[in-house]
Amino acid sequence: MSKKVDIIVVNWNAGEKTLRAVLPYINHESSVINCNVIIVDNASIDNSTTILKKDVKKIIKNDINVGFGKACNQAFYGSDADYILLLNPDTISNPFVLEKLVEFLEKNQDYAVVGPSQVDENRNVLRTCGRFPTFKTSLFEILGLSKMFPTFFTSAPIMKDWDHLQSKDVDHVMGSYMLIRKLILERVGFMDEDYFVYFEDLDLSKRINDIGFKTFYHHKYSIIHEGGGTGQRVEEYRLFYSLYSRFTYWKKHLRKTSCFILTSLSLTVEPPFRVVDSVIKTKKFRLKKIGKAYFLYLRKIISG
Repeated sequence: MSKKVDIIVVNWNAGEKTLRAVLPYINHESSVINCNVIIVDNASIDNSTTILKKDVKKIIKNDINVGFGKACNQAFYGSDADYILLLNPDTISNPFVLEKLVEFLEKNQDYAVVGPSQVDENRNVLRTCGRFPTFKTSLFEILGLSKMFPTFFTSAPIMKDWDHLQSKDVDHVMGSYMLIRKLILERVGFMDEDYFVYFEDLDLSKRINDIGFKTFYHHKYSIIHEGGGTGQRVEEYRLFYSLYSRFTYWKKHLRKTSCFILTSLSLTVEPPFRVVDSVIKTKKFRLKKIGKAYFLYLRKIISG
């Protein structure tokens, strides 16, 4: 008997990409899976709804941008599927990969999550698996040590020190293509809506891990992930949300003293390092955008 999979995509001004991402799954049925596509539109101001409604039966349209986690939850609450697939608009994939990942979870009941290898348009394998941040790895990140010397200073949350060229157990697979066992999702709870965007999928993996279930990275099967998405258009806000979501993770999963130290360093030591890093990588002095992101970050921490 085939398993029902709800494929959930959160769309924000990316109608054409979202449609391309979900078209292979619309009305797809096989002996392994029965696919149901759910789009949650976060108040797009382009013509996304017009593009999508011709092919997608279920579209949840929000009047405001409620964030990634809350949008996912809107789809989760009405789901009666066996599995949930979180899928990014900027991905290109084949139902064959989904079938193989479902088969993996069916055969391995101690795993709750599985994800494939993700490659760019040139077939280069992307580093998409993560570690749960600790005080030490967060400190390495703030000081830029894990970026400059990932072999010596353990990187987290992204495993930059590992080439991702073999299958293995990991703490986390990126939510751009993340297959989750629905029963486990119901046990640990859905996305934490304190995260607007970023880290909510990592937080979910942490809670799944905490009740004893595992996550597997399946290198044998791959999808294309272009990366960046619509977040590239608002670079300073993208950085702000990343910073605040990281703070939210620290506050939730680390000790208060550790969170205080890391937060203080992230507001004082980290910004200059980030400016220098941006100059080295892009040859551009992005002080204004980085400064705005950290100002928003500080204001949000103060306001709570």
